[in-house]
Amino acid sequence: MNIPNGVRRFLCGHYIVNLVLALSFLILKHVPFLCVYFFEECALEWRDHETLMFCMCVIIAKTRKSTSWVHFVGKACMFSKCASIILFFREEPVLGLAYLFICLVTMVVFPEPAYDGPENITYFRGPFLGQELERDNRVTWIVEFYAAWSPPCVEFVPAFAEISNKYSLDNLKFGKIDVSRYPDVAKEYNIDVSAMTKTRQLPTLILFENGKEKMRKPFIDAASKTVIPYVFTEANVTKDLNISELYEQCKNNPIVKRKDKKERDSQQKKED
Repeated sequence: MNIPNGVRRFLCGHYIVNLVLALSFLILKHVPFLCVYFFEECALEWRDHETLMFCMCVIIAKTRKSTSWVHFVGKACMFSKCASIILFFREEPVLGLAYLFICLVTMVVFPEPAYDGPENITYFRGPFLGQELERDNRVTWIVEFYAAWSPPCVEFVPAFAEISNKYSLDNLKFGKIDVSRYPDVAKEYNIDVSAMTKTRQLPTLILFENGKEKMRKPFIDAASKTVIPYVFTEANVTKDLNISELYEQCKNNPIVKRKDKKERDSQQKKED
């Protein structure tokens, strides 16, 4: 039986353990034989309801632009654990410290799994990006400028990998470069990777045709020099960069290798 990629990613120690931790306070409060062991009272107080309602509001506000339900669950668990620290500490400081320690240990023992699925992406280092763009102008490139520490970049990894698998051709290629490691490249392509704007310009996707930049997301308003926020999903990127049309154009105009071109010219002369 084939398991969807999202479900397969979720069925790992990181998400399962974090989901249990996020719900641990409510579980302990509502399971009688556990509640009497940890708490003096098993009913939620009005302050507990207030904290939980505030947590729900924060989750809704912070996850409204989540690109998948897996990312939604991850962020929801993070904010729920923050609320649980407050709730446990309010009941008993020792419980709050113990819960905080358990959360820190699980972050080390069960880190968020990195994407390990198929992809058709070239990873560039420093000046090699510019050299590759100039090497063959017949190739159209879509390059992601990212940073490994940026949450939006991490969230976009599966979507960009899926796009590269669907649309890669000899003359339509996909690449990535870590601009946190190569700040000169970031400066060359006008990408600010400072702490104040890390959630605004990372990731940045640039479409190169004939070795020149044709389009980028997110867009930078030249007049105000502000970054227009952009939601990086597979559907948005495919539509806004016209990748389907690019794919058809490149597929109908494949790169003719020199040997094949000589053979074709020779055959043409014979026919003439």
